[in-house]
Amino acid sequence: MCKIADYRNLKLTELHRSYVETELEQWHDWYLPVGRTVLDLGAGCGETAFFYLNHGAERVIAVECDPEAVMLLRENFANDDRVTIIDARIDSIKTDVEGSERNMIIETHFPFKLIKVKALTRNVTIWKLSEDWGNVFTKAIRLLRERRRQ
Repeated sequence: MCKIADYRNLKLTELHRSYVETELEQWHDWYLPVGRTVLDLGAGCGETAFFYLNHGAERVIAVECDPEAVMLLRENFANDDRVTIIDARIDSIKTDVEGSERNMIIETHFPFKLIKVKALTRNVTIWKLSEDWGNVFTKAIRLLRERRRQ
């Protein structure tokens, strides 16, 4: 199990350091066990790539679109051939990895629902990830809480 102190030499923005400080304990519950190869979409400065590598991943493919985060991601893993960095914004995801989808973990920072777009064959379905904050009442409560924090 890694600790916050393990991250002291990793170059992070204030925002990404706050993620480590507030979420690291939860990452141990959310992301473990780690597979051999991890696709880290929204990799930030590499805080989760670092986590995955320290918990058994052999390779991390880190995708990030924020220029400052990409710069720090490259600095953090400049000499680590286990990390492949891709500077890109992802709009669509296609996965067909010969059964590797089984037990795949997907994490997102907003509430969502899956909408079935089309069944192509018996075993192939296209899904759309749609933002879903709930009904009008739950949306109003969320907005009030956000305003109080500001």
